[in-house]
Amino acid sequence: MKKRRLLTVVLLCVSMTLPLAGCGKEESGGEVTVEGPKSEADKMKTYDPPITLTFAKSEVVTNYPAGQDAQNNAMYQMWEDVMGIHVENFILSSSSAMTEKLQLAITSDEIPDFAVVDAITLDSLIKNDMVTDMTDIYDQWATDNLKTVAGQQNNALFAPAISNGRYMAIPVANTVGDSYPILWIRSDWLEALNLEEPKTMEEVFDIAEKFTLEDPDGNGVQDTYGLYLDKDLNGLDAIMAAYEVYSKDEYWVKQEDGSFIAGCTSPDAKIPLERLAHLYEIGGIDHEFAVKDAAKEEELIASGQIGIYMGLFFNPLGVMKDSVVNVGADWTAVAVPPAEGYGAYKPGVNLNVYGYIYAKKGISNPEAVVVMLNHLCDGYAAPWLSDGTSDFYQQYTALAADPDISKAGPNNLMPFQMAGNINWAERFSEAIANGEEHVDGKDADYQNVISTELPPELSWAWKKVYLEGYAVMDLDNVRYSDYTGAPTETMSKTQSLLNTQKLTDYIAIIMGDQPIEYFDTFVETFNSIGGEKIGKEIEEALK
Repeated sequence: MKKRRLLTVVLLCVSMTLPLAGCGKEESGGEVTVEGPKSEADKMKTYDPPITLTFAKSEVVTNYPAGQDAQNNAMYQMWEDVMGIHVENFILSSSSAMTEKLQLAITSDEIPDFAVVDAITLDSLIKNDMVTDMTDIYDQWATDNLKTVAGQQNNALFAPAISNGRYMAIPVANTVGDSYPILWIRSDWLEALNLEEPKTMEEVFDIAEKFTLEDPDGNGVQDTYGLYLDKDLNGLDAIMAAYEVYSKDEYWVKQEDGSFIAGCTSPDAKIPLERLAHLYEIGGIDHEFAVKDAAKEEELIASGQIGIYMGLFFNPLGVMKDSVVNVGADWTAVAVPPAEGYGAYKPGVNLNVYGYIYAKKGISNPEAVVVMLNHLCDGYAAPWLSDGTSDFYQQYTALAADPDISKAGPNNLMPFQMAGNINWAERFSEAIANGEEHVDGKDADYQNVISTELPPELSWAWKKVYLEGYAVMDLDNVRYSDYTGAPTETMSKTQSLLNTQKLTDYIAIIMGDQPIEYFDTFVETFNSIGGEKIGKEIEEALK
């Protein structure tokens, strides 16, 4: 076994809903010569005979259709029928256990034939010479549509996958909308207190205070909270961005002198932290938030006790719909407003990728990775770029219309997924106005939006998601980290510690355990344990 096994490899699940590819048999230790496609049609080929690629599936589905499971289900079979690629689950585990399972596989020199991984994991694999150089394969085999989707933001998505000017993996595109923040606010509480929707972040805090002190639910008891917050500070990044503070983990901001700092250390962060501390002091934030994960804190939403939720477009389908059933709550989507004295609101979002898909060095068919992405692009992620007639599109759409498969989540039944970037509010609203019965690329969701047969809370939720949530997002107006390349040496070693330090000290300030002046101490600590060194490494990497 090579010495590379002695290196620490950190494997992180890209998303709770994203399955990672699994281990397969290595044909040889060197690069495999891959011929280019014989025609454009060959880029959408069906392997005959079928090939087998093993897979590590992160289990998220709990309600499979009768007779189906993680290995034997209609989507896996469709994948094989359309592409001639048999996906075999080598590892099947919960998302929380997947990291350990994959670490064990790596230690035994059994990495997957292909996998969708995060930037840190990819960097480790590249340094250990374990992946195929995909530059020429991608150039020759990728369809124009895939290059359009993967090449968003002038190929910025590729940054973590580049080594010595070569593409060592391909970004699996996501939509910016999946990380674009939305201010969900109890519209019935606004009406009860005769309040208007907020136009500034200061008004958000003022409304949150009124939601706390002025009995918006009319029960005569002070048992409501103005603002949602949990132990992981979900939603805080959206608030910080109003003050042009980009506090996401692993978010680095270039200064005027060319140096880099972690966004969370920006001095302007003191302003929202101080407002949050005041809100906590008056009971506007659950006093137990620091020990509650999202699932536990969201119980307060379901019971009708929280009035403002900094969330995402799909949140109505979760506990928000439960609050509709339980207390007759109503929510409205509001564009997150800027803070007074700052520019137009521009949220900090992650590069819109699920992760990076690589081919293991030495496998026989590394081009199959690109073939899969070609089919996914035309058939699921961006069918509007094609004519909507691909086999994948036709079969996926038919399966997704099956109520049992729709309930389980057709995209979750697939080995992995990718997405394009489109504002579905505009498309759905146009389709409804024109009386269209179907919408290419998102028809299963469209059917839910226009359905007259769903339970009232689900009908409410689907309409909120696509006709309100998407409608307030400006997907072209976002900010990315000023550094999107491969993790630096210190970043790989200390990023987790830095993230924990930020979380600990931010919470201490919000809860009043430390005064706002303590923020300066946090910055000093953060920089001393790795932040300052990472900034210098980024400067060097970009020279």
